[in-house]
Amino acid sequence: MRNGLDISGVSEFVHEIGEKPVEAVIDFNTTAVLGARGAEVSIRTAHHGTVRMARSFQIPFTEDRADPFAGLSAHEAAVAALGACVLITHVHGYSARAVTITSLSVVVSAAVEVDERGRWVGGDTALHDLRYDIRADCDGPTASLTEVSQFVTCFSPNHRAFLDEGSYVLTALTRRSDGSHEAVTVEQTDPAAPVGEPSRIELTAELTWQYGTEANVTTMRSPDGELRRQQPSLVVDQSKQMAGIDGGPNPQEVLLAAVSADLCQDVSRLARERGLALHNVDVAATGRLDIRGMLNVSKDIPARFHNLQFTVSADTDLPARALADLVAECAAVNVTLATLRTAGTVEVDLHTPDRPLLSFRSDADQVEDFLAVLAQKQAAAMAAGANNALDASR
Repeated sequence: MRNGLDISGVSEFVHEIGEKPVEAVIDFNTTAVLGARGAEVSIRTAHHGTVRMARSFQIPFTEDRADPFAGLSAHEAAVAALGACVLITHVHGYSARAVTITSLSVVVSAAVEVDERGRWVGGDTALHDLRYDIRADCDGPTASLTEVSQFVTCFSPNHRAFLDEGSYVLTALTRRSDGSHEAVTVEQTDPAAPVGEPSRIELTAELTWQYGTEANVTTMRSPDGELRRQQPSLVVDQSKQMAGIDGGPNPQEVLLAAVSADLCQDVSRLARERGLALHNVDVAATGRLDIRGMLNVSKDIPARFHNLQFTVSADTDLPARALADLVAECAAVNVTLATLRTAGTVEVDLHTPDRPLLSFRSDADQVEDFLAVLAQKQAAAMAAGANNALDASR
């Protein structure tokens, strides 16, 4: 046991998924419905290989300018989801290298341009100016700490979803008064062209490690440099099957929640503005994590959070195509979907209490270079092991 993680258990699990790949696949599920102040997202039962993984959490959201203390904005949740995944992957990396953590925090900052309602204006730039400020008080050697941060930018699932070009499946589903249903696939939508004069919003999520894979998250949203929110705080954690203690939703669930809450709020608002008879709008979201990719067990499996699917449903007798057009319009101004579609870059700074250790830009080139170095080290270790075995047999 180190840093609250059962390292021997993790090693056994890696061996198990090598023999039974189906056990490496986790499908997460969330559902967003509209509440009094904004969307309420329920974290649903996940499927971890052949096992059902009980999950039961609620995340309240607010429309960005409705009530800043009612819940998270979708923009804040997206940034928090990135930071939570980065922090937890650091904890795993340090623990695997026998590094004991005294304290660990990750501050994620980003910017987005919004209109007078606080909604993303669209265009070519989604979440941008992303930065991770990692502060680690640990007993490990400098080489181990810096290698872990580089490793994280290659294998942290949410980070890689941001870094890589990705895709998603979007569906509009109408539930009719006669009990029938009609579903229409919505084409992956290009961001809408900016409208009006935008304002820059600064987003910050500060994540503080507690124990094991549990962390506290505090988010802030600062329009025009003015602090808007210090609360609410959010607890993130992994399931017991993923070496956590079920203290809160995990980073992948928070990311799904950010997208689905935004879609739920926007579709409902736009329908009201246009006088369309849509009732009981909800958004079901799913996404997949394959641990073989995250742990570098298999190079053919994506490390990123992938297979993202969002289904927007409503009670209505309108044609399904009408709901699909509404969903497409809202998806075009969903900053998290736009961010997941395009390749991104992140500036990374690693500090100890005494001094800065490492600064680098995480992008596709950095990932490729680090993976090449990692492959060389693994090959050298295997060769050394074979030589040692040969010497022992003589």
